[in-house]
Amino acid sequence: MANIEAILTGLLSVAHTPEQAAHAARTVLHDHAHQLAEQIREDAQARHDRDYSDNRIFRLIGGRQAAKLIDPEVES
Repeated sequence: MANIEAILTGLLSVAHTPEQAAHAARTVLHDHAHQLAEQIREDAQARHDRDYSDNRIFRLIGGRQAAKLIDPEVES
């Protein structure tokens, strides 16, 4: 698996110092992870709201747990 942070650092280092590039790479990755986790949370809630089966709460909890793995700082 490619180290995305290292790739971003390399790409961003062209116009920045190595420290600035590393910080920018971490910021981009953190922001992307947060947005992805929020999208998963919203999707899990929307599916829960449309689903009337007995298993809907388990799917909602599973979606929230997946989002928490991606972005543990945010609790829903």
